[in-house]
Amino acid sequence: MATAMKPPMPRGESAKEPTHTYYADADVLSADFEEPVREKIKPRAQVTLSPDGHYQFRQAEPFRLDGLISYRGGYTQVAGHRSPKHLHGFATLATSVVEDLNVLDVLTADRVVAQIFTEHPPYDPDNGQTDGVPTVSFLGTRFDNLRINGEKVELDRQEDILGPKPAGAKSYFEDSGVLSRISQQYTDINNTTGLPDWATERYRWDQAAAQQKDSLKCSLVKRVTKAPGIPFGHVIDVPHFGKIFLAELTLKREKNGRPGPEAYTFHLTMIRLELGCPVQANSNIVTAESNGTGSGGGH
Repeated sequence: MATAMKPPMPRGESAKEPTHTYYADADVLSADFEEPVREKIKPRAQVTLSPDGHYQFRQAEPFRLDGLISYRGGYTQVAGHRSPKHLHGFATLATSVVEDLNVLDVLTADRVVAQIFTEHPPYDPDNGQTDGVPTVSFLGTRFDNLRINGEKVELDRQEDILGPKPAGAKSYFEDSGVLSRISQQYTDINNTTGLPDWATERYRWDQAAAQQKDSLKCSLVKRVTKAPGIPFGHVIDVPHFGKIFLAELTLKREKNGRPGPEAYTFHLTMIRLELGCPVQANSNIVTAESNGTGSGGGH
């Protein structure tokens, strides 16, 4: 397995260096249309980071599927490198950007950005470094001029849903602040007047089940404060169009079952669509994912 390039070791230090396998992926759009046309759009402008890091960039060329979905441009990029700062670890960046998005002349946006920055601390039990929990930031993530049916959508964002890195090498899955903020998002959704039946079934918070499955689902949007249709939490249900899900974040944890740090994956989709009559389609727009895993020197 490829590992990150490492700077020369100062004299007198252990020859065993922590290693890290990078992972990041980004794309601007994928979709599966069933009506009025059958068309499967594979992830466009997709980039995947090499396990040894470095940098990749891809320009998104203009795209249009008839009058159904289009964008003028955008780009994706991924990067990974060892931080030069003392006691810092391995940094990973995943970015996806789309410009002049248009879906059925109902949903439009000037620019949508997903950006994930993670830093995994060096895991080196030989030198007492056993914290394998990464820091994460979504700085730069945003919607510019998001509109539905020409009306500007107002959002109450919550990019700090995961907060600062849990203290004491504690997992995000055991951090009371993280769990409380996610639980509150589900509570706010279920307290919405006129909540559709399908949402009542889908948005049930079960902390024990989430911890057992090692999967936390939340959003970087706390609530939609102004939008046509029925908004609740990060979701907008628009009659005669479909369901719009904004800034959905999934955090997964993979336990190694052996000595070494757990692997965390952060997956962010800025716009997910479940379109109904007259157009039937599912689409993921502006997606970024980042994780990484390391091991102690010599392992």
